[in-house]
Amino acid sequence: MTSTPSDTTEPGSTAYRTTETAAAEKSFILAHCSDPHFASVDHIKKRDFFNKRLFGYLRWKLKRRAEHSDELLTILNKDLQRTKPDHIAITGDLTQLSLPVEFKMAHDWLRTLGTGDRVTIVPGNHDTYVKTDWHHTFTHWLDYMRGDLQEKRAPLVICLDDLFPTLRIRNRIAIIGVNTAYPSGPHLATGKIGSNQLVKLEAILKHLSGKRFFRIILIHHPPLPGIVSWRKSLTDAASLQLLLKRHRAELILSGHTHKAIHGELNSPSGLIPAIGAPSVSSISHKGERRSRYYLYKITSTAGGWHVHLNERVFSLEQHRFVDGPQQDFTFPFVAN
Repeated sequence: MTSTPSDTTEPGSTAYRTTETAAAEKSFILAHCSDPHFASVDHIKKRDFFNKRLFGYLRWKLKRRAEHSDELLTILNKDLQRTKPDHIAITGDLTQLSLPVEFKMAHDWLRTLGTGDRVTIVPGNHDTYVKTDWHHTFTHWLDYMRGDLQEKRAPLVICLDDLFPTLRIRNRIAIIGVNTAYPSGPHLATGKIGSNQLVKLEAILKHLSGKRFFRIILIHHPPLPGIVSWRKSLTDAASLQLLLKRHRAELILSGHTHKAIHGELNSPSGLIPAIGAPSVSSISHKGERRSRYYLYKITSTAGGWHVHLNERVFSLEQHRFVDGPQQDFTFPFVAN
């Protein structure tokens, strides 16, 4: 993989899209965002305070409520209607306290983005803040989570372990969902993949090896070292890193940190970009923490793949998303 940064283009530019019919037929545009954090804390019941939700409630009231705006999600929808991605990926934390009403709010928003075959999500740690009733929570999102071959067995799904990892194929783009969300203790936001899921993930990557798919892993907790403190970390990140050295992917997309992250993981056949998105509902004045989403134009070439990345950053002055940093990546075809 080689990458080349590009200068920021003028607001409103459509540099990430092509007008050439031949190129467009080979291109696929993926939009990635994360951590919308739908919250309904004002309707929380007293019994919900007898667990970890109490800490999340206080954190939202004292800090996060001032940093997030649902209005940005409406503005995001309008911008996506202009940029017209082929697919949308959301890497977790759609809710704040994993309340059933928040799952319903997130589902209503997902429906405005598109149907389940055009939008893929993976859960985040806030979506599993505490143990919940599947039928009042994640069942609302099933169409947006399950893989292409899991539709027939959907009635048998009663937990996230029944679903993940997932695989969706869209125009030679392999979208692989990995779940790192499990209930953790107070003041912890750790994630894990788990040995069973790692075995299944290796089987998926092995099946895709050498078949010239562009492989994208969606994961909530970033697998990069040193990005977050231990209490927010992916506890088995080292196991995933070893797996990717045996069976690589082209791109890893994550959320969780509430800031923009650009990193890389090593593999024998080259570096794997690992890019993390901040909260898409954040109105922070800090640039790296402010709302943005990412547009990846993935184009098949004779010898591999070309990817143009355009960051759509929310402008506090213009009250809309504008073009931000841009970067180009080249991935040659490899045996694995």
